[in-house]
Amino acid sequence: MKINTIKRSVTTELFFTYFLGYIILSLIILFSNFCSFVSYGVLSSLPTYTSSFEKLDNKLKDDYKSVTDDDLSDVNGFLIKINSKNQIDYTKGNVISEFKNITLESYMSIFGVKKNNLLSSNNDFRSFVLLENFNNTIIDTNSNEKYSLYSKYINQDNSLLLVGFPYSEATKTNFITSKISHKGLLKIIVSINILFVIAIIYIFAKITSKSFVKPIKILLNGVVELTKGNYNVRINMKQKNEFLELSNGFNIMAETIQDEKREKEKLEALRENLILDVSHDLKNPLSSILGYSEILIKNSYLTEDEKTDYLKVINRNSYRANKLITDLFELSLYENCNYNLNLLKVNICEFLRETIALYIPEFDNNEFKYNFNISESPFYALIDEQKFSRAINNTLDNIIKYNSKGTKISIKTYIKDNNFYILLSDNGIGIPKEYQSTIFNAFVRVDKSRNSNTGGTGLGLSITKKILNKHNGDITIVDSELGTTFEIVLPLI
Repeated sequence: MKINTIKRSVTTELFFTYFLGYIILSLIILFSNFCSFVSYGVLSSLPTYTSSFEKLDNKLKDDYKSVTDDDLSDVNGFLIKINSKNQIDYTKGNVISEFKNITLESYMSIFGVKKNNLLSSNNDFRSFVLLENFNNTIIDTNSNEKYSLYSKYINQDNSLLLVGFPYSEATKTNFITSKISHKGLLKIIVSINILFVIAIIYIFAKITSKSFVKPIKILLNGVVELTKGNYNVRINMKQKNEFLELSNGFNIMAETIQDEKREKEKLEALRENLILDVSHDLKNPLSSILGYSEILIKNSYLTEDEKTDYLKVINRNSYRANKLITDLFELSLYENCNYNLNLLKVNICEFLRETIALYIPEFDNNEFKYNFNISESPFYALIDEQKFSRAINNTLDNIIKYNSKGTKISIKTYIKDNNFYILLSDNGIGIPKEYQSTIFNAFVRVDKSRNSNTGGTGLGLSITKKILNKHNGDITIVDSELGTTFEIVLPLI
């Protein structure tokens, strides 16, 4: 199974997410504050007076002398210029008494200083923003009327320009402010501003959380599918972070469970086939034993020769049934993980020569041609002599049983990667390709009719493989153009 690799961790993604969120949030707060100021200015200003102040502000920017009495009368204001000699040399509009002559009190008013040393500088946003590039203060006049004063230094004339008008003119109510106080309006704008920021944060959190919530939901859906028994489910995670590791782990787990399920189904099928095969292979000899024994019991008129023939049949089938039961017991013994072999350090070459030597008379009797190429040098392995001999015998018996006279048999050995290899080959009928992968399973026989005259119990090669596996070795069939080649491998010490 292909394992995807991580390109960026969740920590890195969270860092970029939080950093981006901080930048976006800062921009949003700045934007919302700007919108709040603009909204407050628009909502709290009176269109008529706004245009009057705007015209006055534009003229003051270009040339203060362009300001007329009419411009100032629209806001009931005045304009004076104080030169470097502390004299008023230019006036316009309705100048209040405090500024007809320059006194200490006049300067204190301009700079927002009171006799009790309390500052009277303006903290009212509505008044402060009316004239651009002017300092603003709010004073109480002798007539008990509040005035908003705006002062500005003029470089060209080395003088001070002062503009004033009643505070009430700067704070005249409109339709909205007549219904809602300025503080109430500010509270509403601030509340909307806060709600707007919260909404943006929520939307941002909703969008960014998808990169974490979505893979979790995908994993959860995969788990749900597994609980339903769908072991084919696989997760294709696009994220290249720790979620990818989780998906890889999930896929490995699902594949492992699926493989175990297949193996369990395979073992279940093998168990069922084993029961059927055992039942079939035991049924025939037991039926024969039962049938011929009943004949012997019920028929007293049988001749001695007939009795002898029937007893031979009973004996032959008893031997066959007993061999099947013995082989089954031996097979189950080797499948037991707690079963241990009696391992000894043995010269495997010499042991192999001694084992094969016992088969030479049988080879000659079947007119087999044989060739042995077994290493003369000693190589040692840990083997159970009796069990390993059984494995070699089963393989040679299989070669003898299924090949006709004149077959050539070859046995040779070689060493590779500290393993001892034994090749047992023949040029006989061979084992069909479709059986080569299953021939070592229990009760697998090329003869589908399971004729007792053409084969054994079908457990010989299966027992051989189990014995070799117990020795940490194995047996396989090697592809060959002619006949069959069994390859046995055994680790050396």
